[in-house]
Amino acid sequence: MRLRGLAVLVLVLLVSCEAPPRSAAPDPRSVVDSALSALAAAPAVAYRLSGATLTVTKGGLAEGELPLESEPVRALRVGGSLYVRASPAYWQRQGMSATRAARFGAQWTRADRGMPFDPGRLLAPQVVAAALRAALPRGALPVQAGGAFDLAGLRVSTTPPYRVLGFPPTFLGPVAGQLGPHEIALGDVRLPDLRDRLDEQLADLGQPLIAGPVVAAQVTDHDLRCAANGACTDTVRVDNRLLGAAPSAAARVNLTSTVTSDTLGARTCEREVVLPLDTAADVSCSVRFTLPRADGATRLQAAPSVTAEPVAVVDPGALKRDVAAELGP
Repeated sequence: MRLRGLAVLVLVLLVSCEAPPRSAAPDPRSVVDSALSALAAAPAVAYRLSGATLTVTKGGLAEGELPLESEPVRALRVGGSLYVRASPAYWQRQGMSATRAARFGAQWTRADRGMPFDPGRLLAPQVVAAALRAALPRGALPVQAGGAFDLAGLRVSTTPPYRVLGFPPTFLGPVAGQLGPHEIALGDVRLPDLRDRLDEQLADLGQPLIAGPVVAAQVTDHDLRCAANGACTDTVRVDNRLLGAAPSAAARVNLTSTVTSDTLGARTCEREVVLPLDTAADVSCSVRFTLPRADGATRLQAAPSVTAEPVAVVDPGALKRDVAAELGP
């Protein structure tokens, strides 16, 4: 009996020695620090903002949508410039006339002005990580809630590799109030997919308008010439001047000329050309009248008018090379 009891005791001791030690719970403060360090080192981050998603890289490339003034605004940041597509209503709220806002709402615009912030700068991963560190209250401890560590609204995953799950927009400062009151959630990014999306947007960029400066254009002279077959060409001397500053820009000039005759009626022609800024150039457009069978002379006159907008001079090939330099071929 003594030997059997001793054997049982030895067995119990052996089982106790073989039991794996319990791992200590991670220090929540170290978890938050690790997650913020991982965010700062991320090559790109997808931000989910009130139903819209915007992806921003470490180098400041950006693609996706921003919820501004309760509506989604498409954003594309490449080559150090921000391009946006917004509705005419958005541009009217920035102070544009309805006619001009309609032009801006129909295409991409380089946002030299008219945007509350540059997402390529405000939302670059390393910038966001630094802003979150600065915004966290000193001395506060993370608490576990909803499957995450929560520190004053900053949510971090509880299992390694630790990462930031979301944070309040106010942590980025007052300007981020434009993004709405809801949490900004973070997601992972596949760089090849981002590269494809950027290339697609660059192919659609065209010749963007520029928000901010304006171009003043005026007719300084014009010459109306008509042929015997009823064709009339109005050649107009147009002078354009940039009001404001706009690097890598040109003037898109729109000529409209209405040619009238007491006996033949009126015809209107239009022409759009892109001219160097602060220059004068000749622009022409033509109309054709249906001449009556009877012979006779008629008096014709033209009333030309011009409008102009600054447009960005874009080299899509150079921008694609910039994207490839950061994201790979």
